[in-house]
Amino acid sequence: MTALRILISEGNESANRARLIRNAGDSSGGLCDRVLHGIRSDLHTEIYFAPDGTQRPQRPLDDYDGILFTGSMSNIQDMTDGTRRQIAFMQEAFTSGTPLFGICWGLQLATVAAGGRVGPSHVADSRDEWPFARNIALTSAGRDHPMHLTRPDVFDSYAFHSDMIYELPAGATVTARNDRCIQALEICGQKSVFWGVQYHPEADGAQAAGFTGGFAPVLVEAGYYPDVDTLASSAKVLRRLGPDYRPAPEDREWLGDLALDRFDFAPVELVNWLHHHVCPARDRRLQMSRTGASPNSAYTSSAEGNPLP
Repeated sequence: MTALRILISEGNESANRARLIRNAGDSSGGLCDRVLHGIRSDLHTEIYFAPDGTQRPQRPLDDYDGILFTGSMSNIQDMTDGTRRQIAFMQEAFTSGTPLFGICWGLQLATVAAGGRVGPSHVADSRDEWPFARNIALTSAGRDHPMHLTRPDVFDSYAFHSDMIYELPAGATVTARNDRCIQALEICGQKSVFWGVQYHPEADGAQAAGFTGGFAPVLVEAGYYPDVDTLASSAKVLRRLGPDYRPAPEDREWLGDLALDRFDFAPVELVNWLHHHVCPARDRRLQMSRTGASPNSAYTSSAEGNPLP
């Protein structure tokens, strides 16, 4: 069996890519590349810098087994040239028939590209969504959805965002939410099916600490932290987080009510996307090529429509 071909669409424009590499050790695309290879060894990945407008993917989009859209420091409402290019690329991806996945910014891009609306969070305490999203609850559709296999009905995760979904596009099904925003959904597009999450299953403590420290002035100015010293103390705790972490009493000041007993440090949704969306789609395509059937047979969603809360 040949390796899975995965295209990773880097969401950050060049200045923020450099800043992330300098402070967190990797760009969003590089982090996702590393995490995907940690899940499976039989991958051939390619990082596409969609915001730049200086290249095209090396292959037609329907030649890839999956396309992953990463997080980003961008905001949709700024509508830069780089953002417009990414929305156009997402629209193109929806017509490819290739399984799609989006993290945070990737979820927001897909929502807008499919006809929904995204904007600044209007929840008063939305600052709690950095560096964690708490009490993420699977919907009835989400409990049966393969994207969330092995997740408990309610869980916490890493999260870094200041925008949220305002209006769902056609073909969207909400699979997880909390009291702040929609946290996960599926969008059935023209040919492709998109799975996406607002939180960050690909993150780890070291990356979260570097990410937070690297954007300290921005985060303090936005009110996520009262001052740089508080942020630095929080980042030290983040750096220690991991599967074997046991919080010291003084750490609780920075963790608050984070539920470590339901905080899964594995990239659950990415694992499930590869195993339960990408691989089955690749197998169907190979079978159809052997039988001469059309490669664009429809994916059957496991979820039913869910209204915007």
